Amino acid sequence: MSKPILHGVKVLDLSHMYPGTLCTWLLAALGAEILKVEEPEAVRSGAPFLNQGKKSITLNLKTDAGRGVLYTLAKESDIVVEGFRPGVARRLRVDYDTLRALNPRLVYCSISSFGQTGPSVSYSAHDINFLALSGMLGIGREADRRPLPPAAQVADVAGGGYPALSAILAAYIAVLRDGEGRFLDISMFDWTLLMVARYLMLDPPPRRSRPVVKREHATLAGTAACYDTYEAGDGGFVSLAALGPRQWALLCKALGLERYADAALDPLKTPRIKAAMRRVFKTRPRDHWVELLRNEHGLSVAPVYEPEEVLEDPHVRFRKTLARGRDGVEFTPPFWFAGARKPGGKTCRVGQHTAAVLRSLGYTATEIRQLRKAKAV
Repeated sequence: MSKPILHGVKVLDLSHMYPGTLCTWLLAALGAEILKVEEPEAVRSGAPFLNQGKKSITLNLKTDAGRGVLYTLAKESDIVVEGFRPGVARRLRVDYDTLRALNPRLVYCSISSFGQTGPSVSYSAHDINFLALSGMLGIGREADRRPLPPAAQVADVAGGGYPALSAILAAYIAVLRDGEGRFLDISMFDWTLLMVARYLMLDPPPRRSRPVVKREHATLAGTAACYDTYEAGDGGFVSLAALGPRQWALLCKALGLERYADAALDPLKTPRIKAAMRRVFKTRPRDHWVELLRNEHGLSVAPVYEPEEVLEDPHVRFRKTLARGRDGVEFTPPFWFAGARKPGGKTCRVGQHTAAVLRSLGYTATEIRQLRKAKAV
C-alpha cells in the first residue's frame, strides 16, 4: 500500500475556530501529522470530528517556557496554521517573522476575518457577517424583505478552510522547489466575495425573494436572538452574531435590554427577546447600529449590503479583491503570499494561447497550420 500523499509532513495547528481546524483536519486526511497546540484547560467548540487524526499539546504561549517548546516544535515542522486576530501572534512572539528565523522553510498560514491589512482588520466577525458584507444576504431574502441566514457555515468553509488548504499545498510545493518558506494571508471576507462575484458583476445587480422554511432549534439558522438579522429604522438590515455570554451581555447593555442578559438561548423567551430587539433596532438607522455596536463595543455586527454597496465598502476598496475595471467588475484571487499577491490578470479569450503553447512544445508553424486545418486545435 502506498503512503498517504502528505506522509511525513508536520503541521503545527495553533487555530481553534472552525476555519483553521477544518483546514488542518483536511491536511490530516491527506496524511499530514497534525499537532494541535491548545491552551491549558482549553474548552473546545465545534464538531468533534475536526480533531480526528490529530495529536494535541497544551502550551501557554504567554510564558517564555511555553514559547520555548513551540520554538523547538517549529524548527522541525513544515507548516503552521493559526487563526489569531491580526497582531496577536506578533504580541505572543509566535508570528511568521519570529518562527521563520528558526525555520526558513516554514509555510505559515494566517486565517483571519479580513486579512492582515485594511481598515476592517480589527473588527470581530462571524459567518453571518461575511455573508452580509458580501451581499449574499442582500440578494436572497424572504418575501417580507428580511434576510435569513443559511443554516450552513458557508463563509467558514468556503471562505476560510478551503482556500487555506489550497494555499498551503501550493506554498509547500514551492518550498520543495526552492527551499523558501511562505507567509499566507487568508482573508475570509475576500474569499466569501468570490461566492457572489458573478452576481455582483451583473448590471443591474439581481433582486429576488425566495421561499424559506425555517428550521427550529438551529442557532445558526436565524432561530436564536443572538444570531440573526434585524431591520433598522431606515429599512436597512443589520447582521448580528453575539455569540457567547460576554458578547450577548454587551449587546443587551448597549440596547438597554439588560433584563435578557442571561437568556440568550432560552427557547421560551426567544420570541419575546426578538420582539424587543426588533423594536429597539427600528429606532435608529442601519449605520448607526453598526457604528455603535461594532465600532464602539467591538461586537460581531455588520450591515447587510445591497449588491451595489459591496464595492464601496472601505475594506473592499483597500484590498481590491473586487474592483471595477475596463471590462466591468473584476475579481483578483486573494492568495496573499508574504504581504503581496499576483494580480488575476486579464480574461483570456477562447484559444488565445493555443499557438504559443504549441510552439513551446516544439511544433513548427507548418504543423500548427495543419492542426488548425484538421480542426484538431
